[in-house]
Amino acid sequence: MIEDTEIRAFLQAEYPRLVNAVAFVTGDLGAAEDAVQEALVRAWIRSERGEEIDSLTAWVATVTLNLTRSRWRGLLTERRFATRQGSPRIEVEDRGADHVDVQVALAELPRRQREVTVLRYFLQMSTQETAAALGVGEGTVKNSLSKARSALAQALRIDDQEEHDVQT
Repeated sequence: MIEDTEIRAFLQAEYPRLVNAVAFVTGDLGAAEDAVQEALVRAWIRSERGEEIDSLTAWVATVTLNLTRSRWRGLLTERRFATRQGSPRIEVEDRGADHVDVQVALAELPRRQREVTVLRYFLQMSTQETAAALGVGEGTVKNSLSKARSALAQALRIDDQEEHDVQT
């Protein structure tokens, strides 16, 4: 059973980090908060039933990502339906090259690369923990991280001339 002290410690130390990490994956802070809270409630319920949770943070992160994936699938289904019905498509504002930042660069990554990057670097999970959370092999995590790092380096690159101009 999860003790009150463990929940309080999680809320104080891990909750903000996890919400921010999931917000990087989803691009929506409100949805990230909802998903993390739902996962925490599910952990509490499982604990009340007598099920053991070895690492609350890893368990909540895994369930949170599963919840966000389910939400994405639902949104895609709604979007496909709306397109078939002739509903107008909402255009996302193009921020332009001058506004490229980490969140925008992460949003451009494929879902798997984005999830692996957030779990590994933002939540500081080990490769093994990341693989377990996503239900994939460690090789898949390493491969996805390599591809994500390359894409992020290209997206966030500062031109050598620009950097020189700023320093002088």
